[in-house]
Amino acid sequence: MSTSRQEAIATLRTACEHGNLTLYLGAGVSVDNGLPTWEQLVLAMYFSAISKQSLGGWRPFPNYLFAIAEWHLENSREPLEITARKLRNLYGEEGQASFRDSLRSTLYGGFLDPNGDISGAPSPDQLLSASPTLAAVTALCSQTRASQRAVKSVITYNYDNLLELALGSYPHQSVFGEGAVKPEIMPVYHVHGFVPMTGQGSLPDDIVFTEDQYHRAARDPYSWSNLVQIRSMAGSIGLMIGLSLTDRNMRRLLDAVSKAPLESQQFILLQRPKGEPPPDEDLDQIHQKAIKYLDRFKRSGIKSAEMQTDAVMTAGPGIKADYPTLRRSRPGTKGPLYQEEIAGIIEQVERLDAEQQTAVLTQLGVTPIWYDEHDEVGPLLDEIRT
Repeated sequence: MSTSRQEAIATLRTACEHGNLTLYLGAGVSVDNGLPTWEQLVLAMYFSAISKQSLGGWRPFPNYLFAIAEWHLENSREPLEITARKLRNLYGEEGQASFRDSLRSTLYGGFLDPNGDISGAPSPDQLLSASPTLAAVTALCSQTRASQRAVKSVITYNYDNLLELALGSYPHQSVFGEGAVKPEIMPVYHVHGFVPMTGQGSLPDDIVFTEDQYHRAARDPYSWSNLVQIRSMAGSIGLMIGLSLTDRNMRRLLDAVSKAPLESQQFILLQRPKGEPPPDEDLDQIHQKAIKYLDRFKRSGIKSAEMQTDAVMTAGPGIKADYPTLRRSRPGTKGPLYQEEIAGIIEQVERLDAEQQTAVLTQLGVTPIWYDEHDEVGPLLDEIRT
């Protein structure tokens, strides 16, 4: 039985009232403040590292560094995990402190002064005014009723300390390794490492950055980060914000908790796929590729009377009757019929993909709360808080 959006919000609001809500934060919470996504971070650091060694002194500003990294991400076929390993190898064992310094300067590139230094941390008001999502998360974390805080703990997969800066004087504790947590204040667990804008954080080797480090963390069931996540998933209501669940270790832990005899409830805020119809140019490219495949089939000896140069739809039993419903539900174009038919097929694939995504999340014990635009996240969190 599916959970409606209002039912999910009601469950999360009850968790707030009982101080039993855990927030799981991803990069989507920090991007409005100018911080890069993990993909942009890896590539920007890589370009920055090689620019010091072999680009003849070319040193782009952070905004161009991120833009070039994004272009490279769209055009490169190399997996980011390989790029991350290459980056870590560039620094070697002796240069891990420099690696951490580079991570900090790239992560907070938008806060650097003309000399490339972080002159000082921004005020909470500056951070909150730039990011409605961070503002709503901070308000949720700061909420207290009858001396009981609404948020039991925060688990963040980000290296940054923007949330801590935004919380200001509200009692909180950054946790990035084994050690005691004060019960009277809210812990913010940095399970992949902690690189604050200023001050000390994780040791370089404790920053989970490369694929082998993720594997090492996954293989140790008694690591503090795994134990913290499992305990939170099993013992409180969870809300994931700014996450896409691409972290394999997190999915593994969710899968394990969902199979245990526990009443675990996890929710995730996800943007609904926009389902924009492909432009006619893309439809024409698909059509031309299909013709090339047909030509290849014929040359390889495959014979089919059904396949024709301009035929998109097959005509099997029961299919012809559904033919009109397979066409695009949006207004058709004035172009060739194949454009409408290809677009209709793509629309059906996207619809089924969204259904399967929900089914997979349900298997992991996670209920999606869909929204259309990112500016809906702040009001949605405010609705949970009130």
